[in-house]
Amino acid sequence: MEQFPAGHVLFEKGKFADTLYILEDGAIDISVVGEKRLSLAVNEPGEMFGWSALVEPNEYTATAQCVKESKVIKVDGELLARVFERHPSEGLTVMRRLAGVVASRLVSSYQEILA
Repeated sequence: MEQFPAGHVLFEKGKFADTLYILEDGAIDISVVGEKRLSLAVNEPGEMFGWSALVEPNEYTATAQCVKESKVIKVDGELLARVFERHPSEGLTVMRRLAGVVASRLVSSYQEILA
């Protein structure tokens, strides 16, 4: 587990995605800036973010910044992929849950865009 101060950028949109994050404590702002700014709050312990480390093209699709001092667990995406290869049943379970996270965030983003 690592601790970061408020304002610290964990990753930036467009950069190579090599790490999956799990929030232990604190709050993270996941944002994409374009014509509009889309923002998602990650503030519940156990929430995953940085999922781009697990899917091609392994490029972060948003920027993650600590809103307040935060503790996160960093998981090496390549190592996790190797574990999934050795344990496909567990890998499938994780990827299904990840798909659920991505789907709920897409719905949330659509609602924000259409509001």
